[in-house]
Amino acid sequence: MLTQIRKLVGNTNGAVHPLLAKLAGISIKDKYQIPENTSDPKSTYTLIHDELILDGKPTLNLASFVNTFVSDESKNLILENLTKNLADNDEYPIMLELHQRCVSILANLWNAPTGEIAKSAPMSHTASSVSTNSTIDEVPGDVTPSGNTLNFKNHSYLKSAIGTATTGSSEAIMLGGLAMKKKWQAKRKALGLDYYHPNIIMASCCQVALEKFARYFDVEERVIPVSSTDLLLDYSKIKENCDENTIGIFVIVGSTYTGGFENVERVNEILDEVQEEKGYDIPIHVDGASGGFVAPFLYPDYKWDFRVPRVASINTSGHKFGLVTAGLGWIIFRDQTYLPEELKFQLQYLGGLEESYTINFSRPGFQVIHQYYNFLTLGREGYFEIFDNSLTNSRVLSNFLEATGYFTCISNLHLPKGVSTRNADGSHEPVSDAIKEASSLSDHSLFNEALPVVSFQFTEEFRKQYPEIPQSIIATLLRNKGWIIPNYPLPKSNLTPEQVTNTNNEILRVVVRYNLTNQLLDKLIHDIVDLIQVLIKSVDLVRDNLKNGIEKSIKEKKSSSSSDIGDTTVYNMLLSIANDGNEKTINFRNYRNTSASSRSTHNRHKKHKHASFRGTC
Repeated sequence: MLTQIRKLVGNTNGAVHPLLAKLAGISIKDKYQIPENTSDPKSTYTLIHDELILDGKPTLNLASFVNTFVSDESKNLILENLTKNLADNDEYPIMLELHQRCVSILANLWNAPTGEIAKSAPMSHTASSVSTNSTIDEVPGDVTPSGNTLNFKNHSYLKSAIGTATTGSSEAIMLGGLAMKKKWQAKRKALGLDYYHPNIIMASCCQVALEKFARYFDVEERVIPVSSTDLLLDYSKIKENCDENTIGIFVIVGSTYTGGFENVERVNEILDEVQEEKGYDIPIHVDGASGGFVAPFLYPDYKWDFRVPRVASINTSGHKFGLVTAGLGWIIFRDQTYLPEELKFQLQYLGGLEESYTINFSRPGFQVIHQYYNFLTLGREGYFEIFDNSLTNSRVLSNFLEATGYFTCISNLHLPKGVSTRNADGSHEPVSDAIKEASSLSDHSLFNEALPVVSFQFTEEFRKQYPEIPQSIIATLLRNKGWIIPNYPLPKSNLTPEQVTNTNNEILRVVVRYNLTNQLLDKLIHDIVDLIQVLIKSVDLVRDNLKNGIEKSIKEKKSSSSSDIGDTTVYNMLLSIANDGNEKTINFRNYRNTSASSRSTHNRHKKHKHASFRGTC
């Protein structure tokens, strides 16, 4: 049968059946090789378009932090500038100007210092740096040209923030890590010390890009297991991981697991103590891939940015909560002294003299234009309203999930400030009912700082009552309804091996983006509850069926084989789920006292009743 199917729709090397190709108006001998002849553009479009229909719907993809909504006006700007290369500064000077404005906006949003005098700044800087680097301040009036350099009478220019767009936060993290590594190496070289064994500190809840930096650029990664209470950096372990070779520490503002914010100020205080006790001057790079946009608007008094003295650089993703299409990240350095000269390259082969310090070179420019459009269109008010709605809906979802009794939330955005998500035994700390009132859900000052992310798992009571139900089946069944919600393991924590064994170490996670409307949220809530109730009913039905089968076997003094019992139980369980636990549509398979070899295939797949006779349409 499988061979016949392959002959119909295509063989193992990817050839398309001639009939299907003819119907599509296009001839494809092998879809994994470029065809010899041209094809009709419309037919080719139809062929690809129809195949892509099988992809998930972006709006229902609640697994991703990436923005999936694009307004008509921004679409027009994207199409108008689709072919522009951000690397071609000389050819597209206005696009470069918009890029510089975006960098300045972000630096201002993150409270980058300006106008300070760099006491140890170099007395000269390349002319290209002044003309092409994106900084907050304009070139100061006391800068005078001298050959190929500019002489600075006042060093304030070097103390203004500098930054660039990247292809995403991953590239931005690479740049931030490289800058810390190069500065550490330069300091070690100047002192005549070993500079071949750098290390960097991060929590186990870090995104993979942080680990990639360490592995790709030969830096020892010192991963600290997260605290079991909030699943964020365990601050008590920082000091013991610092030494003379520590180039810096990654601090995460917006964990991908729970959405929680690590305490940048607290890390800064600990590093101050390390320097006082051991003399190690260790900087901080803030991974604000998502929190870099959320924090300034919802938590303006929360100090996580350049207001914290040791923060050397910050990255964020424009394509996440910057609300741009995928492919845009940003990195901002505190000032130009934090960006080592050896990371900069001067280029002339695109027309003018340009300076580059990104890892990627040619890349689309329309995302930068989209970002600037969002800054102007939304402003502080618009970004606040969007994130305010997302956070409020996240708390509604969190409280609802816990009210069902089936789930407990691991994320902490719905808990009062200072209250951790769980105790060591997995139970919640007490939460007052007052903070659950609808009127309080949008008062963000009452709650823990976090992204609009809801991470949840089965309660201990539910797991004990229904051990047959794997948590991962929720993600699978929701996918059948169109929802994309992941189920995955939690990061390594400071729990003992015994505690880990006795704890549910998996979570389901929902990213509540702003295009998850109230209507969709209501639908999601109902779908989750409906699925749980179907599973519960299915388990109860199968349990009864199994119990009755065994009792009948004992009463009739017959013995069913263990394989038959297991096979039949699994079959009935899946059958029950497939029929939404509806007893009227189910004909359970009976437990038999026959050998496996004597079972007939058609008996194992007997016809079932159907509540609807609409057929497969």
